[in-house]
Amino acid sequence: MKKLSIEDLLPYDQYVKVQFKFLQEVIEEKKGLRVTISDKMTGLFESKLTVWFQIQEMIRAEQITREDYLEEMLEVYNDLLPEEKELSMTLFIEIPNQNELRAFNKTIVGIEEAVQLHFDGEIVQSYEPGEGEEDEDYTQSVHYLHFPFSDEQIEKFLKASKVTLKVNHQNYHAETILPDKTLVQLKKQLQQEL
Repeated sequence: MKKLSIEDLLPYDQYVKVQFKFLQEVIEEKKGLRVTISDKMTGLFESKLTVWFQIQEMIRAEQITREDYLEEMLEVYNDLLPEEKELSMTLFIEIPNQNELRAFNKTIVGIEEAVQLHFDGEIVQSYEPGEGEEDEDYTQSVHYLHFPFSDEQIEKFLKASKVTLKVNHQNYHAETILPDKTLVQLKKQLQQEL
């Protein structure tokens, strides 16, 4: 997926005038891209619109106008977008009780490499770009996962009527079938990669 650039962003003074319109678009887009994995985890597949909106909201909240700050934000947030022949998803560990959350996160170190998409005999394994310095005894509650596809896997995914998202960690297992609306949106993203 093509990364966002300065030219894609609206300046602060223009964005605040149209923010509500884009908020409605993003809410609608996220309805199809958000997936409940279990009572402890949800995922949000990212799109250009969801990432663009996050950047614009930072610009609005912090009234950012300096181009060097904008470039820094683009560098950080563009990592959320999938690379060529990929899908990307933000994984949220959602346990309201902070003590329970900390205890659970100690048991799922390495979760960023344990999320999979299963379809038509294929398994696409997650990875998290730029990771590797994580604490060996604890993991964060938010992970930015990427799912790299081969050309053959893209073709099979585009024809798949059922895709299962699985968490296959040694200490935690969960799975859910992607809703039809989600599958349609993800197929559109991957279609552009062929």
